[in-house]
Formats: sequence, structure tokens, C-alpha cells
Amino acid sequence: MDRPGLQQLLTDIKDGRIDVVVVYKVDRLTRSLADFAKIVDVLDAAGASFVSVTQAFNTTTSMGRLTLNVLLSFAQFEREVTAERIRDKLAASKAKGMWMGGFMPLGYDVRERTLLVNNAEAQLVRFIFQTYLEVPSVHDLLARLAAEDFRSKRWTSKPGKVHGGMQFSRGAIYYLLRNRLYLGEICHRGKVYPGQHDAIIERDTFARVQEKLLSRAQAARTRVGPSNGHALLGRMFDDRGNAMTGTHANKRGRRYFYYVSAAANVRDHARAGSLTRVSAPVIETAVAELASPLLDPNWCLNRETPERVFAAISKVTVGANAISVELKADAIDPNAAPGMALAESTGDLIATCEIDLVRRSSAHILSVDGKASGYSRRLDRTLVRSVVMAKRWIAMLNSGEVASIDALARQEHLCPRNTARVLPLAYLAPDLVEMILAGCQPVTLTLSKLLDAQLPYGWSEQRALFAEFV
Repeated sequence: MDRPGLQQLLTDIKDGRIDVVVVYKVDRLTRSLADFAKIVDVLDAAGASFVSVTQAFNTTTSMGRLTLNVLLSFAQFEREVTAERIRDKLAASKAKGMWMGGFMPLGYDVRERTLLVNNAEAQLVRFIFQTYLEVPSVHDLLARLAAEDFRSKRWTSKPGKVHGGMQFSRGAIYYLLRNRLYLGEICHRGKVYPGQHDAIIERDTFARVQEKLLSRAQAARTRVGPSNGHALLGRMFDDRGNAMTGTHANKRGRRYFYYVSAAANVRDHARAGSLTRVSAPVIETAVAELASPLLDPNWCLNRETPERVFAAISKVTVGANAISVELKADAIDPNAAPGMALAESTGDLIATCEIDLVRRSSAHILSVDGKASGYSRRLDRTLVRSVVMAKRWIAMLNSGEVASIDALARQEHLCPRNTARVLPLAYLAPDLVEMILAGCQPVTLTLSKLLDAQLPYGWSEQRALFAEFV
């Protein structure tokens, strides 16, 4: 549809300059039913018709339209079969180790569809691989190549367009370092075949480069960074071995960070651990309090305190009742941590502590070593709102403003059953109401638990019920 001649034709049809479009065969115009439907819409809107010289039909009759659609279906089928044959031919040729075109790789020249080693460029390729093994990172490798003014391969395509000859980019270097073409191999759709060209890089060198690239990538995923809000990302696991990924939520202009079990992320709750979601600042604080006293005083003195602590941690496992922290053996002060267990896989030292995990409203509250009291210090807005509404509703019923609970529910656009469940909160003891308004209610007490407990009307029984949640 983007062919300039076809677009000019459609423009002329819309302008009323065309009465009949005449073609030799219909597939000269298009081989797509969808595209032809668009062309027919333009023809119909302008009152024009379509005629094929060698095919006995035209679009002015219903039979002609039917015949045309059948022919177009075969034309589209022919195009798709041709594409499949080309893909199969490409796959078969690559399986034989043939180079099937594309951008010309650095280190090779192409003659008669065969890759021949360019000795000067091959020396540059070997220099790039060897230098990467010597420098700390790809960034340093790029700086070295730029300083010595090494550039990418310069070549001219058949139409005469010049490609390459530029300074190496970060993406180009990563592609070059991972390219198995330099091992004398051809890759296609995840499969590797022996190539018909000569290798430039030895397998041992290529393997060491891949190992370094992988280790650098893993280090980047676990690197401590204050900007992402998840200092333990890549090292957090639930008690069933699932990695805990970082996430966040925005509420009232603030951003809250969490760790979430990867199994829970894909709704595989049967595989998820006992803790599927926890506040990032809370768990990081708990881990830091556990690990800090165990560190060697000389460990990472050039870092700030939070980074210094998190740099010593190799793995954190969080369950509903315990935290297990694996600390690097060289970061531990032997005098501060006698008799610590060893991790079988890494040999790191394991520190553990008990935690008390409770769920109030939608948030997990974590207390380490039982330091948190049984009473909340956070306002439960849902509970406060329900108490206020219950007192207002009782006042409306007592004053005759509404005649019944059903009438009250209709006026408030609520379910009558839920309205009736909330009403007893109006008769809470005054000291319990003050406790809720101050955010000092028992930490495990939620609105749903309070309503399910069938709140008694006697104040002493109510106080006894609250004590059960401490």
C-alpha cells in the first residue's frame, strides 16, 4: 500500500479523475485481501470500477467480486508459501554453515557469499577480546578503543552507500563480544552450526569473555544503589527459595517500596513462601540491625554505613517467623560471631533471628526479636471511619431521620447486611474509642476481625475482647 504509484492512483480515484482501473492480472495490484478491501472501498466511494484484462471478471457485478476474492485468496496463499520456502532455505543454508548476508562483520571480507578472514581486522578483533579480559569493564574498553582511534568496519553496499567507519558504541561492543561467528560458527534461531569460515578467536578466550560478561551482569543486578529503593535486590528470597523482586506503589504523592515473591507475581501462590510481600525499608532495617554488630571494623571503610552493611550480605531468606542472612566470610568479625553456621553452597556465614510478622489492614508489620509491643502506633483509617459512621447512623435512627436499617442503607448506598454489622461499633466503650482514634489499638486488630468477633455490648466484655488481640 506504500508504493508511490499506487498512492498516486488512489489519490486520482478520490479526485474523480478515474472511471475504471485496468490491470493485466489482479495480483499485479495486490496479493492481500485486506489491502484489496481498502482499495475497493476507495473505488466504491468514487463510483469507479476494476477490470482485469486476462481474467474474465470486473467489480461491477457480484459474481465478479466473488471471483476476485477467490483469486486474491490464492495470490495471498502463494505469497505466504513463497515466504515459508525462503525461510526454510535460509535455515537449511545456515545449517550447512553458510553466511547468508547482513551487515559485514569486522574481521571478515565477503567474496561469493563466503567469509574470508581479513588479517588486519582480525588483529583488531583479537585485541578487543584480550583487552576486555584485562580492563575492569566495557566502559574502560570503549575508552581504550577511543584513545587509540580504533573504528568499526567500513564497507560499501551494492547501491553505493557507505557504512561503518565510526567509533565503537557500547551496544556494538557487547554484540561483538558475544558473536559466535568469531568461533567459526553460524547461529540461527537459538541453534549453533559449524561454519564454513575460519575462526578468529580461540574457544578458551571466548569462554572467559562470556564468563566475565555474565558475572558483570549478575553484579549489576545485585549492586547496592540508594536510587532504586531496593538495596537487597537480587539477594532477597522467601522461605521456599523464590526470588523476591522489587516493586513500589504511589499513594498521595509518596512512593512506597516493597519486596514481592516472584511466585506471587505470577499468581502461583501454591509455590510461594509464607511471606509474599514485605515493606522494603522495614526488612532492610531489620537485616541491617542483625548484620551490623557482626561486621569486621575494617570491612569496606571507604563506603557509607548502609552500603557497607549491605555489601557484606550475599543472601537474605525471609519467612513468617525468621530472617536468615548469609554474610561474606571475609566481612565477619570472628570475635563478634563465634560458632556461626556455614552455608553449604557458598561457605558464607549464616546469621538468623526470630521475627514476629502480623498483618494489619493491607500492610505487613515486622518486629525483630519481639521488640515491637502488642499495640499499634499507627492510625487505622478504615477502623476509625467505621466507628465514626456507626455513631452517625445511630444518631440518625434515634432521631427518626431514617425509619430503619434498610432505609439507612438505601440512603448511604450500602448493603443492608454490612450496615447492620457496622452499627454495633457505635456502642464501643469510650476508652476503646479513644484508643482507636489515637492509633493505639492492638496491632492485630482489624475491622474485619472486630466485626467477625460479634462485638459484645458490655464494656468489660469489649475490653476482654480487645485484650485477646494483643
